[in-house]
Amino acid sequence: MKMGIGLFIGVLIILLGVGIIVNVIFHIHIPIFKILFGLILIFIGLKIIFGSWISFPSWTGKSGNAIFQERTYRGLTGDSKEYNAVFGKAVVDLRGIELKEKVTRIKISAVFGGAEVILSETTPVRIKAEAVFGGVQLPENITGAFGTSTYQSKNFDESQNYLVIEGTSVFGGIVIRYQ
Repeated sequence: MKMGIGLFIGVLIILLGVGIIVNVIFHIHIPIFKILFGLILIFIGLKIIFGSWISFPSWTGKSGNAIFQERTYRGLTGDSKEYNAVFGKAVVDLRGIELKEKVTRIKISAVFGGAEVILSETTPVRIKAEAVFGGVQLPENITGAFGTSTYQSKNFDESQNYLVIEGTSVFGGIVIRYQ
C-alpha cells in the first residue's frame, strides 16, 4: 500500500473522530490538535526525504543528483553538467558523448557516497580530482586519498575539443575509468 495524501488525511480524520469520542465518553483529555500537528510535520518530512508530491528542483529526475539512491546517467543531463552522489551512488556513462564545445566541463561530487565515471578511450580528457577523507581513482591507476590528483589522456590536445572533469570527494569515493 502506497502512503499518499488521501490516505494520510483519511487517517487524520479518523484519529480526530476517535479523540473526540474518547474525550466526550471517557472524559480523558487528549491533546488532539497537538498530536495531529506533529503527525502532519512527520508526514511532510517523510515526503521530502522519500519524494512524491513535494519536490525540489535539484531532486527531479532530470538532474544529476543521486541522494539516498543509486542512479545511472548516460551522456550529459541537461545544461548543468553536474553530478552529485550524497549518501548514494551515481554512475555517469560518458562513452557516447559528442564534444560540441572547445571545452566541456563536468563536475562530479561524492559526499558520503560514491561516483563512477565511465569514459571512452577516444575522448580527450583532463581530470582534476580533490579528496578530503575520501578516495579518488583515476585512469592508469592514479589514486589519491587526500589532496589533489590530476590526469591527462594521451590523446589530449588543447587545439581540439576536449573534456574537463572536476571531481570532489568528501568522505566518499570517485572512480574514473575507461571502458
